[in-house]
Amino acid sequence: MATGEVNRQEWAEVIRELLNDEIEAQGGRAHGAKTRFAMKVGVSVRTVDTWLRKDVDVRESSVRAVAEAYGRNLMELMIRVGFYATEQMPYQPTEEEIDEEQRAVLESDLDDETKAEILQQLEEMRAADERLIIEQRERDKQRRMRELTYRIEQARRSA
Repeated sequence: MATGEVNRQEWAEVIRELLNDEIEAQGGRAHGAKTRFAMKVGVSVRTVDTWLRKDVDVRESSVRAVAEAYGRNLMELMIRVGFYATEQMPYQPTEEEIDEEQRAVLESDLDDETKAEILQQLEEMRAADERLIIEQRERDKQRRMRELTYRIEQARRSA
């Protein structure tokens, strides 16, 4: 699913935007913004500098760390920097479409890959349940037909 093509220019732009957020949060003081950013994300200032110079590709774990540290939507960020293409993304249900079972998984503290696996298992369980329901309906229908046939025969005998 990953494209493997990181857009270094776009990643540097994301970093610049977040550094600007740091500066704004400090009342416009630029001093220490890069250090604060690096600490929040869990990387060195040197790493931040290499990202800004577009010297190295970014790792997926770094994108995840930035998204988490700054409350950004991980998938949007992954698409923006090129880890994923929009057309590769699975359908994302709206808030109204998410049911109680799905919400329990999505709101857990698990990583996205594990959540996706569990949601797939949930769909498989639901499909199995649906098959069982259909089979049970068919058995119920056959039982009713046997009962109706018996009653029809009894009614004929008593007539």
